[in-house]
Amino acid sequence: MVTTAGKCHCGQLQWEVTTEEAPVHILCHCSACKLIGGGEYTLNLIVPKDNCKITSETKPNVYTYKGDSGNDVQCFYCPTCTSHPWHYQTVNADNYVVRTGLLEGSDKFSVAAEVYMKEKYEFQPKIAEAAFETVPPS
Repeated sequence: MVTTAGKCHCGQLQWEVTTEEAPVHILCHCSACKLIGGGEYTLNLIVPKDNCKITSETKPNVYTYKGDSGNDVQCFYCPTCTSHPWHYQTVNADNYVVRTGLLEGSDKFSVAAEVYMKEKYEFQPKIAEAAFETVPPS
């Protein structure tokens, strides 16, 4: 098991994520991620909820939006700087979608896959060998 620390932009919200192997990035090109992140994709990893732990006194705020499925997605964010450590999708009830770009050493993580390729900007090259129009089959 590998435990990796994460923190928000202002440093007030801190957490740890435990994964079976070294963390990797999954690039998401969906419209919600682009709106929330303000870029061409977000860097993510699906992690069991029990493997994510807030380690700071500051606790995240939460807001809810509707995902592609029509089900609720809860977005956790720092109450000061609004960085998003993870999201919770009710359709994926046992897991969080962790923003890997906020984890220590994320510049060294490999890219394992890309999702929502159907919403990728045309000017972007395909980065990962594993790429899915929406999400991978279960």
